[in-house]
Amino acid sequence: SVLYRSGQLFDIQRITAAAHKYGIPVGWDCCHSAGVIPHHFDDWDVDFAFWCNYKYLNAGPGGIASLYVNEEHFDKQPAMPGWWGYQKDRQFDMLHDFEGADGAGAWQISTITVLSAAPLVGSLQIMEEAGVERVRAKSLALTDYLVTLIEKSGLTVDEYGYEIGTPREHDRRGGHIAVEHEHAAAIARSLKSRGVVPDFRPPNVIRLAPVPLYTSFVDVWQTVQHLREIIETGEFRHVSAEREVVA
Repeated sequence: SVLYRSGQLFDIQRITAAAHKYGIPVGWDCCHSAGVIPHHFDDWDVDFAFWCNYKYLNAGPGGIASLYVNEEHFDKQPAMPGWWGYQKDRQFDMLHDFEGADGAGAWQISTITVLSAAPLVGSLQIMEEAGVERVRAKSLALTDYLVTLIEKSGLTVDEYGYEIGTPREHDRRGGHIAVEHEHAAAIARSLKSRGVVPDFRPPNVIRLAPVPLYTSFVDVWQTVQHLREIIETGEFRHVSAEREVVA
């Protein structure tokens, strides 16, 4: 639903409806939108969707993933059934014929890793209390502020060389901003050394994702000052541009 590199947000409802006119089922990868953008899969008639929970939903590394399946498909046989997807009151009967659980649970394969699921207990409670609509409103305010600071403070002139690679319109933008620069890899490393955690996406994107639940407007302001100083001091020229395992 959101392009991982540029941050562009797709019109899920419109694209799904267009595909359905030709009998094409539609599934959405919502890894970069879950927890920062409201989703109405039932209303939009989405066939299925999936997402990780370690980004905006704060499950941490190795956190379990989530799956949505439209009720129209509850009668379908999973292509790779597992014992955890069996009827929940009969999972330990170990019968040879697969009888899927009701709902999306039929697509579960193996036992949930409890330690990986535990952080979601707390984070989803916080998300429910905050409300995803309010989270989205703050996300847009943070990214608006980030884009405005970069542009109004002169960082897009040739001397600094930054560009914004993400759509400005709210209905076309996810929760992160793609800041483009020819020395993006080195600048991303410099930011990390200063306590700012971006990530680099080839060939020239510094991806900045101010998470609404804990990122402040002061954090955004300080990040932009770092972007300025890294160029003014030439710091990026003395940093390796090689990509790390986690960019």
